[in-house]
Amino acid sequence: MFYIFEMANNHMGSVDHAKKIIDDFADLAKRKKINAGVKLQFRNLDTFIHPDYKDRNDLKYIKRFNETRLSKEQFGEIIDYIKSKNILSVSTPFDNESLPLFNTLGVEVLKIASCSVDDWPLLREVSKINRKIIISTGGATIKHLKKVYNLFKRAGRDFSFLHCIAEYPTPIENAFLDRIKKLKEEFPDIEIGYSTHEGPNTRSVSPYAVAMGATIIEKHVGKKTDTIDLNAYSCTAAQMEVVVDEIQLFELASKGDFSKSEALEQLKRGVYTKIELNSGYTIQEEDLYYAMPLQEGCLNVSNIDEIIGQKLLLDIDRNDPLKKEYLINPEREDKLQRIKATFNKILSDAGVTVTDKDDTELSCHFGLDKFYETGALIISKINRSYCKKIIAMLPNQSHPTHRHLQKEECFELLKGDCILNLNGRDIQLERGKPILINRKVNHSFRTKGGCVIEEISTTHVKGDSIYENPAISKLTVGERKIKINL
Repeated sequence: MFYIFEMANNHMGSVDHAKKIIDDFADLAKRKKINAGVKLQFRNLDTFIHPDYKDRNDLKYIKRFNETRLSKEQFGEIIDYIKSKNILSVSTPFDNESLPLFNTLGVEVLKIASCSVDDWPLLREVSKINRKIIISTGGATIKHLKKVYNLFKRAGRDFSFLHCIAEYPTPIENAFLDRIKKLKEEFPDIEIGYSTHEGPNTRSVSPYAVAMGATIIEKHVGKKTDTIDLNAYSCTAAQMEVVVDEIQLFELASKGDFSKSEALEQLKRGVYTKIELNSGYTIQEEDLYYAMPLQEGCLNVSNIDEIIGQKLLLDIDRNDPLKKEYLINPEREDKLQRIKATFNKILSDAGVTVTDKDDTELSCHFGLDKFYETGALIISKINRSYCKKIIAMLPNQSHPTHRHLQKEECFELLKGDCILNLNGRDIQLERGKPILINRKVNHSFRTKGGCVIEEISTTHVKGDSIYENPAISKLTVGERKIKINL
């Protein structure tokens, strides 16, 4: 989550007042441990305002811009101060003449305002700048945004779109948060955020925007004094803190890992033998009964389909608990050996080395019997604040539609062919061209001839994969995830 604290002209033309605003919001960012930036606005007023209108203080915006004018040196002092507070410097250029300031002053993030989303002379020049670029989309149609998207994609830029309503302040009933979903569907490979102009004294809808997938929140901010008041859509640090708290509450509630309940486990019936059984015997259901308490190591009734048809490795007595280490499935072991041999060749051809330190598993979404149709080999190389995996698939295999609540990932094809589907749109993976998959974006992938993919992501969290098909979740983890050694 990235927060943009939009100072705009609320510095009132005063470097000292700008620093006080920065102090307030840098303190908020530090206390709440959030990733944040303070944003300014760049206009070269000597050329931005028509010569005949430079002194027309009867015009609202010209009067405001003239009264809050800052020199390049003053902007530089403010930007240096932002950086000294360990938050990012962000600015919006409203004209081409202001663009050199990004390099001169070292501004880290470039933000395009909604009023400039169709300013092609400005957009074309911005697309040449190597910065994180965030674009507000107020008033723009999807058709138009596709043109903007294509411009920045062709330029190879790291850019995002923000849903925005250009109404100051924006009533809740006009927030149109459903557009966030539409933007995520149309542009699944970029971040989508929300630039809000809601009044500071109304309940914020920003947490709901985050719940719908927004990963950037922009809000106008300022600081009140005895002589300075704020407009109807700017908030103080204290007001913004309330919004951050609600967003963080949602984020906390969204996190977690699926885990079994010890209390529920104790209430399950264990699997026990009705009669004495000899080593090599094939287990039948009529040989078993179910009872509690569930003894340590005893298989329970949820494992019954894994038990029937397996062979015993040792003799067991009547009323003995049945344990996993007592059983073997020769047909299953033979199938695993054949799968492992096939993947060893695929990985060797792709130049991928697997070591005994790697965590390797077969992902069998509908069980091992259907692995050749649905599944993948997943090799976890490292999982810290960043994660690297190798994903290998057999010919004609697919990986079903799912999304991650916490993990952001990037796929790059190493060998073979693979089609990645992002929110219903097919993307043919190509070698040397990584594709970003944002959090909460539905995706699936499939191959015709087999493939090897490199995945780079944020930390992998167990239980973070939410599958569209509920049948997948009905299988046990043991049925869906099989640890192997290659």
